[in-house]
Amino acid sequence: MSILGPYQSTLRRWGLRRNPFKPTPPDEVAKLATIFYGRESEIKTAIPALYEGRNILIRGPWGIGKTSLILRLLDCLQQEVAQLDEKMLVLYLDQVLGESPNDFYRALLLVVAEHLAKETENVNAKAIWENLSGRIGLSSKTKVEGRVNFAFASLAGTRESNSPTNIDNPYNLLISILDEAQESFDRIVLAVDDLDKKDVIVIQEILEGSLDLFRRGDNRAFLMTGRGFTDVQEASLKALGIFSENFTLQPMTSEGLYQVAINYLNLERHETREDAYPFTDEVLKQIVVYAQGTPRQLTSICEKVLREGATRGCEQLDQANFMPIWSELRRQVSYELSPQLRQLLYVAQEAGGIHEDIDDRYLDQLGVYTFVQLLPMLKTLEMSDAVIRTEDQTGYRYLPSQLYLPESETESG
Repeated sequence: MSILGPYQSTLRRWGLRRNPFKPTPPDEVAKLATIFYGRESEIKTAIPALYEGRNILIRGPWGIGKTSLILRLLDCLQQEVAQLDEKMLVLYLDQVLGESPNDFYRALLLVVAEHLAKETENVNAKAIWENLSGRIGLSSKTKVEGRVNFAFASLAGTRESNSPTNIDNPYNLLISILDEAQESFDRIVLAVDDLDKKDVIVIQEILEGSLDLFRRGDNRAFLMTGRGFTDVQEASLKALGIFSENFTLQPMTSEGLYQVAINYLNLERHETREDAYPFTDEVLKQIVVYAQGTPRQLTSICEKVLREGATRGCEQLDQANFMPIWSELRRQVSYELSPQLRQLLYVAQEAGGIHEDIDDRYLDQLGVYTFVQLLPMLKTLEMSDAVIRTEDQTGYRYLPSQLYLPESETESG
């Protein structure tokens, strides 16, 4: 029995080239500009701050849209500077792996040295680049617009080389090469995405031990994203004065999420439309509610529902077709979790969310003594879209996503 034939036929009938929804935003700036919606106040504040060499921190839970915002912000900054008679280097780093501050500095050093060597034939930068490039896997691409170089770099991890690097203390060398870069570029912006994927202690050491890095150079700015920081880190950030602006992204409105879904559909439509087809308006609004203000939840649900609907050859994704798809999807997501994770979700639903001040009786049900013991499991659930991390005046709270099927419904189903 053919699967792809009917699947592709349904997509064509819906006017789509392919399923447009993906868990992560596109890194192609044209596509990102198409799907991006909202966050105007953050962009309006951030562009002049970055231009003036001020550091910015963008925070928010998993899936709230930090990466989309940082990429869109850099593209807008690039377009603005392209209209000025200035030369600007913009570097975006993703997947900066490593277990120590020195790993972080080496990653920055490699990317800066590579692009300085390529653009200016700087001898020192070339030597550093050649020294480090055999040890750290680097995937990069550069876009040039006007007098702006916009470089995307992803550090794929560490690999051994025949001749080990002799750069054991990269911090001072990084400061020096950035100073040299500022002799060739009027302005430099370094964007580091998901800094808090590193260990909390490592982040603390980077923030407290890198004042020259963050403060030195009037026309050099850092743009960083992270999910959240401890109270100690919050105090350090304020005391050190590293960041000029500190944005905490709030959940998107229903109207905003609805428009994001339309924008995604238009990425792969043969003709741009303003409606939700193949979703009915009623179904898409229902999915928006299930997304709980989180763009990644929205795209995850839409991706799965649209794929299943196309596989089934649905005429459209109306209530009659959506409800059985949604029920089956929830069952699949719930059954894929281990019994321990399902129990944690059940308690989270019963307790109104898992948070630092969770009642001891719920901890007893889960067989742990402290909230900290739950964090690894909560992170696993967050990355699998089974919980959504929210923030209010009481702190962070992990709520079961609508993709989770409560145990009572699982048993009855």
